[in-house]
Amino acid sequence: MRKSLLPLFAATALLLASCGSHKPVTTGHINTMEQGKPGNVLYYSLPRTVTVIDVEVTMTKKIPGPYAEFANRYLGLEDVIRESSEEHVISSVSINSFVEPDPDHIYYVNFPEDEDDKMLLTLNEAGLIQSFNVKLEEGRPLTPMVESKHYNELVNEATFNHYVEGILVQQIDTIIETVPVDTLLVQRQTLRRSWVEKSPGQRASEVAEHILDIREKKLDLISGFQEINYSKEAIEYMYSEMDRIENDYLDLFTGISSTRRINYRFVQRPEKEDIARRHRLFRFSAAGGLQPSDSGTGFPVTITYDRSKTTDGLQSQIARHTDPRRRSSPGFHYRIPEYADLVLYVGEDKRAEARVLVNQFGIVTHLPPGDVKIEYHPVTGSIKSVGLTNKEED
Repeated sequence: MRKSLLPLFAATALLLASCGSHKPVTTGHINTMEQGKPGNVLYYSLPRTVTVIDVEVTMTKKIPGPYAEFANRYLGLEDVIRESSEEHVISSVSINSFVEPDPDHIYYVNFPEDEDDKMLLTLNEAGLIQSFNVKLEEGRPLTPMVESKHYNELVNEATFNHYVEGILVQQIDTIIETVPVDTLLVQRQTLRRSWVEKSPGQRASEVAEHILDIREKKLDLISGFQEINYSKEAIEYMYSEMDRIENDYLDLFTGISSTRRINYRFVQRPEKEDIARRHRLFRFSAAGGLQPSDSGTGFPVTITYDRSKTTDGLQSQIARHTDPRRRSSPGFHYRIPEYADLVLYVGEDKRAEARVLVNQFGIVTHLPPGDVKIEYHPVTGSIKSVGLTNKEED
């Protein structure tokens, strides 16, 4: 999927610096803030992963020609469309992802109260943290986002509108009347002309004769039977035009197919606690196409998330060394994400799969408070680099 980049937006709290001691910067979850006493704080978010499933459905509609029953009689054609039908197939599936602020992981940063302290916090437009006490280059690519898609339906709705001649034919009837003349009975014949609609068989016969006539002219053209010395380009143009007209008339016997492609997009925000079950996106059938997920027809189309569980051991270690009785202010929070295998099923058949780094399947922890400089990976919220600040720097 093509990605666009959010421009860099620096949300900066910067106080003039001088030599001296620095009070460690502390952070906390917004749920732990004292009610009514926010203080001098700035807020930042960690990103969560949003999965995007794009499904393309191709619908093929077949329409029999008006002269399908005469195809074998006049042209010897057996393989023609004889009944109307509509068929749907899932022609392609793609799985992608982007990030957005996680409403469950919004944190506040306490501003230094000492005028001699300084702090530089860099966020992007969505409020996702990018760095702390690290000056990023202007215009640096940060958070990849999914590009908006506008879907167009590709429709080929051909119609049967070719007739060699008019649909009416002149009919001449002979009317015989017996009239008395003196003592004799005399028959009087009268011709009556009227216009009536041609029967399907008559029209089919005319079209078939015209097709055969076009084929004969095509043969004359390529065999050099014509008297005019046409150029190569002229011959190719005339042949292609006659071929196109012939195919149009053949549609009246063979029928036509109309193809339509429809794209659907499904967006999911997977949760770590809800990965054991299959998530139903919709139901699908060849006859009806895409149906609502609660429909009783078709096969269910589902997606599963299989965690790699690489952070489970780390989560146990962090819990083991954390004293719940100790109430200390932590430093900056960050994520350790985890990979997951996404599999899309149509019924019980695998149709698509992808390996995606899902932020919320991992863990969130924090650094100890201190004079540090941090650079984040913008897509995951994990730490890219961390180090101690130089107190001698401005």
